[in-house]
Amino acid sequence: MIRFIILIFAGYLGFKLAQRIVAHFFSRKIQGSPPPPEVESEELVQDPVCKTFIPRRNALKAQKDGVDYFFCSEGCRKKFLR
Repeated sequence: MIRFIILIFAGYLGFKLAQRIVAHFFSRKIQGSPPPPEVESEELVQDPVCKTFIPRRNALKAQKDGVDYFFCSEGCRKKFLR
């Protein structure tokens, strides 16, 4: 009789364990590629000489007649300031 009760209890534990394992593997959603990370957008400025757009933080800056101008290179800056 005790063997029967132990067998029933072991069967119950085995069933619960199998149920958890199945739930663990089948409850996960199929995942595609993760969404791309959000990139903070940068302000682009246009070089007045060669018309290239560059990030403002990388641009060379010069003032002429109280107006700020941004350049992609020292060469473009020199051409503009002549």
